[in-house]
Amino acid sequence: MRFFRSILFVMFMTLAALIYVHQQVELVKLSYSIECKEKKLKDVLDHRESLGYNIDNLESPGRLEQVLLSRKIDVGFPRRGNIVGATKLASGMRNEDRMRATFADRKISFLGFLDFFSPRAEAQAKEK
Repeated sequence: MRFFRSILFVMFMTLAALIYVHQQVELVKLSYSIECKEKKLKDVLDHRESLGYNIDNLESPGRLEQVLLSRKIDVGFPRRGNIVGATKLASGMRNEDRMRATFADRKISFLGFLDFFSPRAEAQAKEK
């Protein structure tokens, strides 16, 4: 009986030791994983900051002016015929909704059907 208790005690202590060692090994694995992920996060954030700096630098008016001057590109204001208005539509719209969005910019008048019978006069700009 005493022998059985001692074997049971040794087995219990061995099991407790194995559980403790397993927890410590898992703790080391977890800390290593966290360290690797923190390093990756730091690298990604550094890369993001450098990309943000590059975007700001590339979009700066001073740099654009220098590039245009170095390539001898003359930039002027667009003429009236070179401007095109566009409506931004959501890609998930149905055809009926697209038609409504296209014609939504037009003014609706009570006697608008009478415009068909009269020519529309528009002001013309004189170009020099």
